[in-house]
Amino acid sequence: MSRVIIRTLGLAALLALAVTSAQAGSDERKGTSGAPELLIPVGARGSALGQAAASDITGAEAIFWNPAGLAGQEGTEAIFSNTQYFADMKVNYFALATQGGSLGQFGFNVKVLSVGDVIVTTEAAPDGTGEIISPTFSVIGASWARAFTDRVRFGGTVNFVSERILSMSANGIAADFGVQYDTGWKGLKFGMVMKNFGTSMHYDGENMDVNVQPPGSDPSASNRTLRFSSANFEMPSYFTLAASYNAWQNGPSRVQIMGSFLNNNFGGDSFTGGAEWNYRDMFALRGSYFGTVSSTIDAAGESSNSFEGGDDLYSGLAFGAGAKINAGGSKIGVDVTIRPIRNYFDDTVEMGLRLKF
Repeated sequence: MSRVIIRTLGLAALLALAVTSAQAGSDERKGTSGAPELLIPVGARGSALGQAAASDITGAEAIFWNPAGLAGQEGTEAIFSNTQYFADMKVNYFALATQGGSLGQFGFNVKVLSVGDVIVTTEAAPDGTGEIISPTFSVIGASWARAFTDRVRFGGTVNFVSERILSMSANGIAADFGVQYDTGWKGLKFGMVMKNFGTSMHYDGENMDVNVQPPGSDPSASNRTLRFSSANFEMPSYFTLAASYNAWQNGPSRVQIMGSFLNNNFGGDSFTGGAEWNYRDMFALRGSYFGTVSSTIDAAGESSNSFEGGDDLYSGLAFGAGAKINAGGSKIGVDVTIRPIRNYFDDTVEMGLRLKF
């Protein structure tokens, strides 16, 4: 079994090395990826702790943060969360995780980003044509995980990504792979996860059609319907290395600290530090702070790096709380997370409900 551990961790390390060396992120690629709905955090506990949660996250919530955490699932768990996103957008998320016997654990998830109603305008009608559209961005995925030993877990998720605006749509497949390792010493755990590696996407549909007379054709010829083509865009892939540690414990109270490094393929790398206080696995307070490494080029053409709190959207802080109660043979939990926005918009608020039975 020790060979399994060595091979699993070795494979994860090699994959991580390949990602960080071949796809190292920089500000030069910022904004060039697509499918931003894949980056929106879901699961109120994970959202409060940031990427650092990848080291010890378990159950249905692990599907987003690190699918290896599914292997720690006992019984069946379902979670639902609603995020009041910025600019009046909303994110609804549902995930289900259950045991599959000797085959491992299985999970299913659905994420829907609702932009809301958008008034259609044109050059001829800048105040609106009277038409209102509601773009939607969806992610539907299936996950599998298995514990190879009592300390090593591995898991993966395959997501189908669908975006629709008017009669145009873009579809793609994205995959996540993760590993968790429990050292068995004072709660020290490590997690590695690679997210959103998959196919390129592009938009296509009837709204790309235009009825014109082809250039150079006979002026008396009828118009023809031509279709424009859109450029391909890549998935917003990244790699995370995380760790967690039980820093203090007194009876039923425990304080856990954690941290992570994120190598972003389409932006600067980031670091996260977080902490969680837990009492009898019934009440919890948690929070985190993250910052991003930004690169700048001066007038002489020399580049330099700097560390700044948060990113282009968030201030970097996140706060959350959770509570669980026993209801017969089931457990019901409620979590809430607040993430302050940097400018202009209201802070994002995520409410989560979990049922374990």
